[in-house]
Amino acid sequence: DNDPLDVMELGSRTCRVGEVRSVKVLGDLELIDQGELDHKVLVIDTADPMADKISSAADLLTAMPGVTELLVEWLKMYKTTEGKAVNVLASDTPSDAKRAATVVSECHASWKALKARGAGTTGFWLG
Repeated sequence: DNDPLDVMELGSRTCRVGEVRSVKVLGDLELIDQGELDHKVLVIDTADPMADKISSAADLLTAMPGVTELLVEWLKMYKTTEGKAVNVLASDTPSDAKRAATVVSECHASWKALKARGAGTTGFWLG
């Protein structure tokens, strides 16, 4: 889908499209999407009541039992409703918060470089 990462907010409040929130990065699940790596960065809203109890994806096991397993299952199956094959993850276990933050930083640096040189004929809107 030509985007290197997506963010999955795990808090209790629904987000509106385009809404900006302060979040804590917890970890990363790596989906292989049409042969390309697509990071699913797990975060929690810093204002969420559970945010003080969760600092990493590993903390989800005790603070939100079953959530990681549900996320993994959903990520594997969500495209099957379109008649597509089951998705593949690099691992069913999320990376740690430090590795996920590195992914975010790398993607941000790549975006800044693209913005500096211009989209050219890529069709990207750089706002």
